[in-house]
Amino acid sequence: MHKIKLVPDKPFHNNCDVTVYDVTEEKEKKRCKIMVDYAESDIRQLQKEGYDYEAAVGHFEDWIYHTVKRYIADDWECTEGYEAVMEIVRDHIKGYY
Repeated sequence: MHKIKLVPDKPFHNNCDVTVYDVTEEKEKKRCKIMVDYAESDIRQLQKEGYDYEAAVGHFEDWIYHTVKRYIADDWECTEGYEAVMEIVRDHIKGYY
């Protein structure tokens, strides 16, 4: 299992880029960059599918985990930065609920 550090860039109104670092061997290695989209259209789609606020937060948590897993081709656990990313997501989607 890989140890991963997530570093969010400055968030925009509709999305936030997150750089993914592998810190498994105590040496940072940049693995990829993902974009977390939380635009109004994305949130409206979740609402149409019946997601409330907590379910939407869970959707983003799952999406981040599975997206990073696909790029690094292995299971992972976050050592740093996960809460910072999720705080950005929560702050941006709460206005829609």
